[in-house]
Amino acid sequence: MKFALLQFPISAQSTENHEQIKRAIFEAKRDGADVLVTQECALSGYPPIEIGAVADIDFELQDAAFNQIVDLVKHTQITVFLGLIRKFGDKAANSVAIIKPSGEVFYYDKRALWGWDAENFDVGNDFNGVVEIQRIRVGVRICYEIRFPEYFRELYKEQVDVAIVSLCDVQQEFDANRYSIIKSHLVTRAIENVFTVISVNSTTFEQTAPTAVIDKQGNLVVEAERNKKSITYFDYEKTEHGFGAKGCVTYSNKLLGL
Repeated sequence: MKFALLQFPISAQSTENHEQIKRAIFEAKRDGADVLVTQECALSGYPPIEIGAVADIDFELQDAAFNQIVDLVKHTQITVFLGLIRKFGDKAANSVAIIKPSGEVFYYDKRALWGWDAENFDVGNDFNGVVEIQRIRVGVRICYEIRFPEYFRELYKEQVDVAIVSLCDVQQEFDANRYSIIKSHLVTRAIENVFTVISVNSTTFEQTAPTAVIDKQGNLVVEAERNKKSITYFDYEKTEHGFGAKGCVTYSNKLLGL
């Protein structure tokens, strides 16, 4: 199964973000991808870093753009993991919309809400973020959740093959130490859960987390060029666990009482 990892700088004009995502879907389709993954809040921008506030979002305009993307997914038959801020009632959630080729949409809402997130976002549903695509189980988590192994243990229990992490982890100045720490989180989540981890980060400012692919042994398979708008491709093939991975599974199951 071929993944396309889209990283790009957010525009103050939401219509430009929409156009970039549409172009990426067409490009991914042309290049034979089955799945397109975007960064956190790719359609709306992540406030207050990339846009000022949730109140700055024209949700009527965004909903129209989102519906066009759903139609495009149905046309191209590519599954899309799309970061956005969604409204439910008078509240908002930081979500990844999983748009399937049938047009069906599932929303995974960020649960690790701290600081600004806690003041502005809520969790609107209890969807666990796991879908099946071509018999491959794929789960999604959002940004700050990478810090907590418990969120990824949930995916392990769901027998996920690939975990996607959608990020907006950027700063005005590069922080090599932070970049290294978050990359190490990605590696650890892959090794301890014996699954492939795919991360996609924004390029609006200096990236402090990578757009990358880590395999279940903890090997860095793919890493996009830092701070550059790009689509990076990765061909995933499900393989049998090796000796070390079987040991991880054996003791993980024992410790988790599975």
